[in-house]
Amino acid sequence: MMQYDLMHKNDRCGSILYDENTGKITDYHDAGNGLSPFLGNSNLKKIAKWWEMRAIPASRASLRDILKNAGCFTPGNFLAKNLALSISDTYWICPFNAHLSYEDVKLTNFAIFHDRKIPYHNATSYDPNASLGGQMEKYWEIRAGNPILVKVSSRYFGQQSLNEVFASRIHERQDNSIPYVKYYASIEADHSVSCKCNAFTSENIEFISAYEIMESSKIPNSIALNDAYTNLCAKQGIDRGMMQDFMDYQTLTDFIISNTDEHFLNFGVLRNPDSMELIGPAPIFDSGNSMFYSEERRIPYTRAGILDRKITGFYEKEEKLLKRVQNRNIVKADLLPSPQEVKEFYAQATLPEWKADIISRNYAIKCELFREFQHGKTISFYQETQAEREIVRKEKIKNPVSQKFIMVCGLPGTGKTIQANELQEAYVRRGYRSVIAEQFYDTDRVIHDMADILDRRRVLDALPAIPGYKKTVTIIDLDDIRKELYEKVSVLLIRDDLLFLIAEARVKTALKSGCTVIYKADNLTKGSRERFLNIAHEVGVTDKELHIMHGNPEYSETGIPQKQLAQMAEEFRENYPSFDEGWTDLVEHD
Repeated sequence: MMQYDLMHKNDRCGSILYDENTGKITDYHDAGNGLSPFLGNSNLKKIAKWWEMRAIPASRASLRDILKNAGCFTPGNFLAKNLALSISDTYWICPFNAHLSYEDVKLTNFAIFHDRKIPYHNATSYDPNASLGGQMEKYWEIRAGNPILVKVSSRYFGQQSLNEVFASRIHERQDNSIPYVKYYASIEADHSVSCKCNAFTSENIEFISAYEIMESSKIPNSIALNDAYTNLCAKQGIDRGMMQDFMDYQTLTDFIISNTDEHFLNFGVLRNPDSMELIGPAPIFDSGNSMFYSEERRIPYTRAGILDRKITGFYEKEEKLLKRVQNRNIVKADLLPSPQEVKEFYAQATLPEWKADIISRNYAIKCELFREFQHGKTISFYQETQAEREIVRKEKIKNPVSQKFIMVCGLPGTGKTIQANELQEAYVRRGYRSVIAEQFYDTDRVIHDMADILDRRRVLDALPAIPGYKKTVTIIDLDDIRKELYEKVSVLLIRDDLLFLIAEARVKTALKSGCTVIYKADNLTKGSRERFLNIAHEVGVTDKELHIMHGNPEYSETGIPQKQLAQMAEEFRENYPSFDEGWTDLVEHD
């Protein structure tokens, strides 16, 4: 165990007992002077959480390398080694009986040292990134003048960094008094995208997260969370009108860019660390998880679908947040970028044209909903869903579709095979010809051409339509494909990516040839379903029907271990199918 004093600049807030083995705080005694985190209302539970949030998150891709290079086993070890220093505020920990001042250890001292590090007791060095949260790769450039935050995104075409720049453009065009962080982006040689911004904190201004504000006082159940946040800020001296305008603006702009990550550490207030007075709302920052950055779907959302997406914040759905907005006109709709500008912005950067197009079309829907909201309309997922179902119903009566893409999904042992066969027989009774799936794509082709290197896009792009398959129906079954491969290659060579490539190739060829396809597999995740919906959309099939099979895994006789079935059931619950994926019909079966 190690004992530290929790410091705020040169003032002692309390004493900490730290476990080096676990990297966690095990005890805290507050000094009672009102200087500790959570606006002076701290206890062991809160300080332990504060420590956990301050450390590098386990989700950071480079965490293992960071810890290894620093000789640490946990993010908490790394944080303690660096005295819990942060660019965002003036809190730090001082080893018990060590005669150190804040001026001795503050991170801005790094400006005069090589590689942003300063030795301490010949055993450690301070790293300004030891307390840098979030999932993107991030680091501070500590040089003379203001520190610069650099965030690097390599996944999803580097879009998270681009999103920061796009959000900056929206705020800049609004030309109002709402504070925001200005970002700039660079495309690197390795095709990653980095974005930079100046720190909005200093020795004289520190950031206090909304989480600390909310946890500083007990909130009655009768008060809405965002109202409670505004009330607490006003109680601490921030003008209520200023705070309400900021929250309205942030809610509306997050809605427009579809920011799903407005959790309580991603916004907050600024404070004078000397007087401890709150100054006002912190500038808007960290908008990277927006504009559908992580989605591979090639089908634009419907109005209902786009409202059904989950967010992280005061509520799980955007429509509930919109109900708390008091000034609907604080964002000027006529100053927003057009959908065409959005498409050009992303296409000219690093995104493929199809992705830029989908982003712009989804953004157009959001702008449409936003304008309706400004004109007094209530934004309602339920109402949009009912309206879309009625449109689909009328369209089917008016224009019966001869070709369908049908998917049957559900846990093992819930009757997917029986349901697929019944669907096929129903089509045969209507005069359709049943055909065998193997003739649409032979497993020998992929085994020969892609045994070592699978190139999914090259295979799918080269598939031709085969004449003579109008008014036919086929079942494409992942289990059947697996059996086919068992007969031709070693079991050790059968990989999931190989199985799915064959399934995708057969589905695409059959649909291009005019055949109605019944695809049968577990398809427990949203992504596994959307990859086939994307194919149907790309081919031009408009009627997409999903049959959901229900059953209790406890009574399944599949031979799959009960624990594994339970995990699959939980995964299915978390990824339960909905119309927003792009289906025109959802049919549930017991």
